[in-house]
Amino acid sequence: MEPCHRTVMNKKFIASIACIAVACMILVVALYINTFGTNRSLEHATWGMFGDYFGGILNPVFALGAFLGVLWSLDMQTKQLKQLSLDKQGGEILVVVKDIDTRIGELLMTSVGLIGQDDLFIHHMVSESERGASTLKNSDSYIKFVSTAKQSGTLIEASIRELRNQIIHMQNFLARYPQVSSDSYAPIVEYYINKTRRIIPMLHEIERLPNSVFDFFMTERARKNSASVPRNTHRQPQNIPQPMRNGYE
Repeated sequence: MEPCHRTVMNKKFIASIACIAVACMILVVALYINTFGTNRSLEHATWGMFGDYFGGILNPVFALGAFLGVLWSLDMQTKQLKQLSLDKQGGEILVVVKDIDTRIGELLMTSVGLIGQDDLFIHHMVSESERGASTLKNSDSYIKFVSTAKQSGTLIEASIRELRNQIIHMQNFLARYPQVSSDSYAPIVEYYINKTRRIIPMLHEIERLPNSVFDFFMTERARKNSASVPRNTHRQPQNIPQPMRNGYE
């Protein structure tokens, strides 16, 4: 739709310029007739004087218009080049973000133990964190998971540390994605913010995330439906999304 819209705008712009040019010529002729009358003449000198008058007024006007047109064209080309550069940068960032997102999904499938004969994975602990398992003290598996994740050298601790690093990298690249405006992100960035935000409370309880990372995912603008972070955090978000049904998604 955008190329068609630009074509229509270009046609309207050209038509407007043509109308202005014709209006200028009519105005000059009308001014000449009003000043010198409409006496017909077959003398070359008279027509030469009319040509000098006509061209002397319109030539500077058209020259100025042509100069302004060149400046406008250069400005448009500069904006287009800048936009192409931003689009390229955004595309490169998205490639990295998708790779990080895939890695996060893999880490969330790390086993953290068993309940009966059923495996528990990190993404189950994310769901437990979302419903306030630590605060309510009603989830022994979550409390044990947090305790184990804080013990250096365990498999769970290594996975959580890697998950934490990936979240930090995710924030770093999402923050560099070109913004739609000064106070809003592109929809694709909002998607990854909303998707990743659900992991933040659990990670923040195990080990504090940098303030810039926590604020990026849990600010009021980005967390319209988020919930409370565990009570040992420095800020308390108000609403957390409903527990995920299928892992990271």
